[in-house]
Amino acid sequence: MEKKHYLIVVEDGIEPSPLGYFETEDERDAVAKEIRAAQDEDDCLFWADIDEKGALTVGSYVAGFFLDDQIS
Repeated sequence: MEKKHYLIVVEDGIEPSPLGYFETEDERDAVAKEIRAAQDEDDCLFWADIDEKGALTVGSYVAGFFLDDQIS
């Protein structure tokens, strides 16, 4: 089994929904940026990976991840 990448979208701080799976981290992260741009202040977004052995790892994005790459 290959590593699979997911997002966990939490709306209003209480409604978690899984999204994915994504083939690559880059694909997942691009979607994460789109989702975060449309979220409200109380919404959250987490990444999740399932490795080759089926182990789940969940983490949060650092705030700077969502900053525009064009800022100088």
